Amino acid sequence: MMDLLVEIQDNKEIIKKCKKELKIDLGIHSMKKIKDEFEQEKEKYKSVDTKLKKNKIEIENVENKLNIIKQEITSEEDKLYRNSKYDLKLINSLEKSIESKVSKMKELEEKNLKLLYEEEELLQQKECSGKRLITLKDDFHKSKKTSSEKIIKIKQNIEKAQQNILDIEKRIPKELLDKFNQLSSIKGTGAARLSEGVCLGCKMKVSAMTIDNVKNHRGIVYCDNCGRIISCNKIS
Repeated sequence: MMDLLVEIQDNKEIIKKCKKELKIDLGIHSMKKIKDEFEQEKEKYKSVDTKLKKNKIEIENVENKLNIIKQEITSEEDKLYRNSKYDLKLINSLEKSIESKVSKMKELEEKNLKLLYEEEELLQQKECSGKRLITLKDDFHKSKKTSSEKIIKIKQNIEKAQQNILDIEKRIPKELLDKFNQLSSIKGTGAARLSEGVCLGCKMKVSAMTIDNVKNHRGIVYCDNCGRIISCNKIS
């Protein structure tokens, strides 16, 4: 009968331990870290995307300027060929203009090439960042699932221990159960196992008479030192 009190105590300890586990991390820190990384990566992705859009606009502007200059060069070359025999002043002016535009065209072509390289690099960055976001999102959901499974398991253990206590209490006389509960409220635990003559509640030896009383089941036996109800399955 006394062993049942220790069983109640063991189940109470399970409940206490489980409730403590519910208050600790359970993957919350890990999920917060992943979420923070996700937000940082998302900002990086947005920044790269913004740069890409600006880069695209610049490329379009440069290409438009190139097209205009090419048209102007073609037009001036036509004028040059048509007037090559008549107006030397005009010819010189056209040649200088064409030369200047050709130089400007080369500058724009170099700029356009640079922008195209930048675009390629930004596209690669965007792709890498996008993949990273997907990975972080998957990691977050996995961590959340694992955390939820742990919480469910812990709550199941609490419910099982609570049911065990109710079932055991039905088998214990009210007087003994009341005394046990009274001691538990004072000392934290109301019963303790006896092992090799030592009360495991206070870790101190008890008298030979106390051991004999426990061995022969002489009513409720208390520890000589801490006052807990003591019990053992086997006296050493």
